[in-house]
Amino acid sequence: MGRLIAVSIFTFFIILNIFVVYKDIGTLFPVNMIKAAALIHHLLVVCFYALIILVYFLRSSASSTSRSFITNAIAVLTTFAPPALSYLSRSELTKPGVFLLADLIIVLGMILSIYSLSSLGRSFSIIPQARKLVQSGPYRLVRHPLYLGELIGLFGIVLAGLTIPKIAVFLLIVTCQVYRAFQEEKLLADVFPEYKEYCLRTARFIPGVF
Repeated sequence: MGRLIAVSIFTFFIILNIFVVYKDIGTLFPVNMIKAAALIHHLLVVCFYALIILVYFLRSSASSTSRSFITNAIAVLTTFAPPALSYLSRSELTKPGVFLLADLIIVLGMILSIYSLSSLGRSFSIIPQARKLVQSGPYRLVRHPLYLGELIGLFGIVLAGLTIPKIAVFLLIVTCQVYRAFQEEKLLADVFPEYKEYCLRTARFIPGVF
């Protein structure tokens, strides 16, 4: 039942963004950088959610799963709440150059998210679960590149329409993602003896910083 609900929500996100892509294509000409960046950004979002559905169905069985209601609730919140940022109030003072920068940041975040998700493959999960210790791709450098990519993309969304509600929700999501990462690390450390050594040579989110 949980898998069916999750896939239904991800499918809904895909449909929403397909409509946005259709609208982007309809207004693309005459082409400019802002329109092109927005189209690429929305196409990448569609690809990201489609890939999530694929790996969600193909994922292997978990050897351990978090039993904490709070941890699992936060994991679900930080997975499904971020798209709502796009629909919060937006500033009418945003300049075209800021829109372009925001879309480029979102594109960067989505590329990192897709790369991370493809590297994670069958080990993908929403709530903290242990399947396989992935150390390839972006996971060679940071422990949570998928979360990092998502936060970069969300920062771009906030930048595109800077308002107090968006900033507040973004900071809440960042806090929840950091908490989620810590809980996930505890679970993986209990299952994989080599995880502690992996942590010693990788950053949590940003190499050399955190």
